[in-house]
Amino acid sequence: MNATRRVVISGLGVVSPLGIGKDGFWANSLDQQFSLEPTNIGGVSSHADGIAGSVRHFQTEDYVPHKVAKQTDRSTHFAMAACRLAALDGGLNVHNGDAADAGMFFSTLFGGMQFAEPELYAQTHLAPDRVSAYQAIAWFYAATQGQWSILTGSKGYAKTVVADRAGGLQAVSLGALAIQQGHSDLMFAGGFDAPLVPYTWLIHRSAGLLSPERNDARRAYLPFGRDRSGMVLAEGAGILLLEEREHALRRHAPIYAEVAGSSYRAGTGTIEQQQPSECLESCIRETLDRAGTAPADVSHILPEGLGTRADDEVEAAAIRNLFSGHPTVSVPKAMLGHTLTAAGPIDCIWACLMMQSSTLLPTPGWAEPDQSLELNHLQTRQSGVNLKHILCLSRGHGETNASLLLRRPEYLN
Repeated sequence: MNATRRVVISGLGVVSPLGIGKDGFWANSLDQQFSLEPTNIGGVSSHADGIAGSVRHFQTEDYVPHKVAKQTDRSTHFAMAACRLAALDGGLNVHNGDAADAGMFFSTLFGGMQFAEPELYAQTHLAPDRVSAYQAIAWFYAATQGQWSILTGSKGYAKTVVADRAGGLQAVSLGALAIQQGHSDLMFAGGFDAPLVPYTWLIHRSAGLLSPERNDARRAYLPFGRDRSGMVLAEGAGILLLEEREHALRRHAPIYAEVAGSSYRAGTGTIEQQQPSECLESCIRETLDRAGTAPADVSHILPEGLGTRADDEVEAAAIRNLFSGHPTVSVPKAMLGHTLTAAGPIDCIWACLMMQSSTLLPTPGWAEPDQSLELNHLQTRQSGVNLKHILCLSRGHGETNASLLLRRPEYLN
């Protein structure tokens, strides 16, 4: 690895229930706009009633050519929109070859299930010839990677990661590593999911991950809250434009943050052999070591915040053990729901905007924090804060963990 090749974030692309595009997303974040509501997923049964975060006012034709749109899933539409928004924010023109050498690291947990579920129904209950010919590619995990490559003419280094909810943050980490290793100077990296369909909804409900609340949206998703009872599913995409630092400086691109360090790993051994928090602790510790940063230099943490009692306890234990009550912790995603693989990259976008504005976003104040977790939990917005580093965390099934540390541009040397 070439240690002199440093990676910065030069473009932000977001599609979420809280807003589409960086500016609207940030304005609604500052106003603590609440984006969750009762819903019935597909109208299948009471088992698919609940609270969810939906992306409103999304116009596919604004971002995806019609021919491509009809062949692909909503998650791909979100991802391509977020890529376009990241490129626009970073000063790249994807139509004139600016992105021809760019690579990409994408992640999705369920692929194109919104497209696929009706087709699977047709195959099972109607007839094989009723299945769309595009089914073969629309639900494929790497469909977005292929479609974005075709649209932009990109021939860069590209991979699609499947690593549960941690996949999005892992994709950002791997994209940064690819730049450090010299595979590319530019990378689109992040995650996207459109899980508001019966199949994915019922998977999460049967696994005991979904909040049982079906009426009061403000009581449904309470990460690290005293009355927490599970997560709330949401759809969206978060894409970061990663760039080798000197390359970004030469083209006068905006620089939001440096990817100072990252790590991803899974548990090794049974619970009897290893405490659940130990794997996350080692992941964070490796991230700090790679960044050459002490725990005391971390200004703020954006954790997974799944909202189940067990998962929040594991994450809180790792944070307590490593940081001894410092720094502050908040979960802004409680405003919009958990977007699965998009959640980690969206946290990175929040981190960039918080560092740019010297403002810390809180966990929305409708939840009373669980004091037994002993976290320095932030519930009111703070302005004029000197934010040197922000740590983003993601977790998934089987103790899959990802950790990424962002450094404010003023501290680049």
